Parts: sequence; structure tokens; C-alpha cells
Amino acid sequence: MSTSEKIAHAYGALVAKGEKITVRAVQKQAGVRIGDVAAWMREHAAATPGDVPEAPDLSEAMTAMVSSVWVAAWRKAAEQADEASAVALEAARTGEAEALTRAEQAIADRDNAISSRDEALKDAEQLRQELHQLRDQLAAARQEAQAARAQADDADRSRVRAEATADTLREVLNASRNAQASGSEVTQARK
Repeated sequence: MSTSEKIAHAYGALVAKGEKITVRAVQKQAGVRIGDVAAWMREHAAATPGDVPEAPDLSEAMTAMVSSVWVAAWRKAAEQADEASAVALEAARTGEAEALTRAEQAIADRDNAISSRDEALKDAEQLRQELHQLRDQLAAARQEAQAARAQADDADRSRVRAEATADTLREVLNASRNAQASGSEVTQARK
């Protein structure tokens, strides 16, 4: 604030309070040098407060001015509200579009998951059937193995009996040969 403005402000404050206007009072109120106040008062305050005419009635002019300012302010506020609403609406539309995109992706993901689940269920059912077949084949193989073991045991017993029979026949045959050979020696010795 310039020195002149400070002095003018101090002068107006003293007039408004109804105090006596002196160079010293204005200087004290403004907080500037006394010479500056004296020069300003010579220039601007030559008339005494009593010489100041009465303020004009500006109520109609002020009413018209306030009305036009009010209309302009209201329009500006409405424009700002419209702009804010437009921004909020655009943000809502963008959010809605993004939400719809995410929902569509979620539906596609769900459909893929259902398809994968169905495929897994088919695979599991096929594996169950194969497992059932393998169990049947294993049971049949076990029965065949058991029958083969039984046949092998029978064959082994038959082999053991055949070997025992063969051993017995060999011994009988050897004994018979030995007896014949002894009988020939005795016959030859007698001769």
C-alpha cells in the first residue's frame, strides 16, 4: 500500500468515526511521516467535513447492479455445476463401460471355467472306466496266474513223481543188470 493510500485510508477511518480531523490524528492513524500527511491534506482535504455534500441515493442503481451481478453469478455457478455434472456423468459412463467390460470378461472366464470343468469331468469319467477295466483285467490276470501256479505246482509234482519213478526204474534196471551180470559170471565160472 502506498503512502498516499495509507493516508487516504486513515483519513476515511477518522471521518467514519466522527473524530476531529487533524494532521497529527491522520499521521498517527496512517503511521507515516507528518510532512507527507500535511502535503496530502493540503491537496485533498481542503474542504472541511461540513462542506461535503450528502451521499446520493444509489439504492435503485445498486439494486439493478446487484441484480445483474446476481444473475451473472448465478449463471456462472449454473455453468460450473453443469460442467461438474458433465464431468461426473462422463466419469460415470466411463466407469459403467469399464464395469460392463469387466462383467463380460468375467462371464467369458466363467464360461471357460465351466468348459474346463466339464472337460475334466469327462476325463475323470473316462479314467474311472479305464480303471474299472484295468481292475477287471488285473483280477482276470490274477486268476490266470493262480491257475498257472496251480498247473505249475501240479507239473512240478508230476515231474518229481516222474523223476522218482525214473530213479526207481533205473535202480531196478541196474539191479536187474547186476543180477544178470552176476548170473552170467556164475554160469561162466561153472563151466
